[in-house]
Amino acid sequence: MIQIQGLHKRFGPTVAVRGIDLEVAQGECFGLIGPNGAGKTTTLKTLATLVKPDSGKVTINGVAVERDPRKVRRIVGYMPDIFQSYGDLKVVHYLDYYAGLVGLRRQERVRQVEEVLELTDLQPKREALVGGLSRGVKQRLCLAKTLLHDPLVLLLDEPASGLDPRARIEIRVLLQVLKRDMGKTIVISSHILEDLEEICERVAVYEAGKVVATGAVADLKEKARGAHRYVIEPRGDVAAAAERLASCAQIESVHRDQHRLTLVPTPEVVDEAPILRALLEADVRVRSLREESPDLHDVFLELTRGEVS
Repeated sequence: MIQIQGLHKRFGPTVAVRGIDLEVAQGECFGLIGPNGAGKTTTLKTLATLVKPDSGKVTINGVAVERDPRKVRRIVGYMPDIFQSYGDLKVVHYLDYYAGLVGLRRQERVRQVEEVLELTDLQPKREALVGGLSRGVKQRLCLAKTLLHDPLVLLLDEPASGLDPRARIEIRVLLQVLKRDMGKTIVISSHILEDLEEICERVAVYEAGKVVATGAVADLKEKARGAHRYVIEPRGDVAAAAERLASCAQIESVHRDQHRLTLVPTPEVVDEAPILRALLEADVRVRSLREESPDLHDVFLELTRGEVS
């Protein structure tokens, strides 16, 4: 559905993206993660035809973005990270206004407004003024506006930014419905990595305008060096246990947290058996031991150094 080859974009002296290659399959939810200034928003704006690339090839559903932007705009829906609204409009009038801007006429316009109100659970707010809505409801309204022309592809820039936990869950559930039940292709950037981990099949890790890693979430987590770890609660002196374990050949590093120790094994350790041997050799008795699986936070911290373009 989406193909990016050798994408470059510069803004004055700043190189925003440098040689990005990405592919997103139809019906896939694809995540973009990386530090601020890494190039994620520039990539989304290029796909949305809002930024013209300096070089490279970008196609969506076989349509070249630079050659036929009008056709691309009928295919994609772009949700920016900052909500722009007319605060004195009612929700239903706000959506009706934007339905007209995307070319919907009369009955189709009314039907689409009602459908997106229902889909985003905004029917109870249809008569409310946009300016008085909470941040979470405004984000759902912005997504509803993005869905008015029934795009094949959704480009979402930080849709859960600044939301409380309940509003984040509502957005996440809605995105799962759009992908699973409606077959939308979704490209989403977010700093809330646990949300991406739950809804994305694959992610691309950005840094300094480049993609430093891409692949299935499970594969990236498996490759993240140092992400595989064991958490123990020792009996007795925690500091002494940490000192003894730090010298064990099976353990790369030990991190102490009051009553617990987090053990990062060496790369060749693939199960708990070497850790148990290390505990015996170091004469460390434990109240509990558990394995912690790596998550996208581990991948992010392992693969990036905080560089920006």
